[in-house]
Amino acid sequence: MIKEKNNLGNYLHQGFLFQTAIILIIIIWGCTAVPRLKEGSELSFIRLPFARVLIDNDVKEINISGVGQYAVECIRGEENYVYHSSQSMKVMQEDGRLTLYANKSRIGDDFDEIILSPRAKKGFLKYNNRRYRGMFRIILRGSSLRLINIVHIDDYLKGVVPPEMGPVGKEEFEAIKAQTIAARTYSLKRLSQYPGEPFDLRSDVTDQLYQGVESENELISEAIEQTRGYVIKYGDSLITAYYHSTCGGNTDQIEEVWDKPAAEYLKSVTDSGACEWSKYYHWKESYTPEQLKMRIERFLSSENGREISIENITDIKITKRTSGGRVAELVVQTKNSEYAFGKDKIRWAFKRSSKPELILPSARFTIELLRDDAGELIRIDFVGGGYGHGVGMCQCGAMGMSRNGREFKQILSLYYKDTRLVKLY
Repeated sequence: MIKEKNNLGNYLHQGFLFQTAIILIIIIWGCTAVPRLKEGSELSFIRLPFARVLIDNDVKEINISGVGQYAVECIRGEENYVYHSSQSMKVMQEDGRLTLYANKSRIGDDFDEIILSPRAKKGFLKYNNRRYRGMFRIILRGSSLRLINIVHIDDYLKGVVPPEMGPVGKEEFEAIKAQTIAARTYSLKRLSQYPGEPFDLRSDVTDQLYQGVESENELISEAIEQTRGYVIKYGDSLITAYYHSTCGGNTDQIEEVWDKPAAEYLKSVTDSGACEWSKYYHWKESYTPEQLKMRIERFLSSENGREISIENITDIKITKRTSGGRVAELVVQTKNSEYAFGKDKIRWAFKRSSKPELILPSARFTIELLRDDAGELIRIDFVGGGYGHGVGMCQCGAMGMSRNGREFKQILSLYYKDTRLVKLY
């Protein structure tokens, strides 16, 4: 059933409410309790703090359905049209504007934006067979559409922490809490990272992998509730709470891994073998000289925007390491040239022999060269340990410590030096 309401009456203008919510975040961010903004008697409510998550980008049409009835607000200048529906709806770009369809019937057109909200607190919206909490905002980007999920930070985390951590059990509960606080801090820290854009975070690994309700886990949701509002600060500022899968024994200083400024709380630390149980604690990739040559040529061509060929490889040397033992600089020698690769880009330059589409598990490795009787290279082995960039919290190390009785506060204080926990809401 679809109903239309032109004069909104009890409804509040969604665009006005959205702007008001942002202003209120700035005003009350220092408060210990963050209130809820209600959108009248029927629409769902926005709770603070929230994030605007880019779910899809540059698509020609967007098909939305709901679990339960939902409201669809269509905005055209100063006019607002609200429809109540339990059917699937389709939004398309036509002549540079938004058009709304239901069951192939045109409901309305010439809209600036469309906002969808579940009418019940326990309702969900669905897109691409995934359920999402919060609201959807559909806007134009040139001739294409963008879908943005406006969702409370803790509801966002329910769809982030499970795919970021993988399978976990009760013995990892303290690690789950540590991960939840790190992910919450990371999210809030990056809310203004895309100036001028209508979203705060992307739903892929560019920021954090976000999979909506389908990925939710009861144990992880309980950890999110128990740590509600807790974030990590260094001094008076939220930290950039980087994390990764497996450190291989030591984490690293951020400035030695990426071309980023040093951070006192992101130093090299040892986890005393807490992540030793990870399948990536030890790994090995073996190449023929031809395979490695091909990977280097592809990387250099991509980096320089033109096709680059190199001579046959004669030697490879590690010339510098980070404080945590990762390769900071590596030099590939050919007969007449040499090519230097530095920091975390090394993982992209060489990639894996076993799965060429994937980058190296980590930059923590040694190199073993096998030569024939004439001294020619016939095999190159990268013998390494760890998975990920190595900055901040080691997830497998956190799990190992949790299994050994360490609490989440102890885990976080190890990986993020001289920080403190603060309850924001």
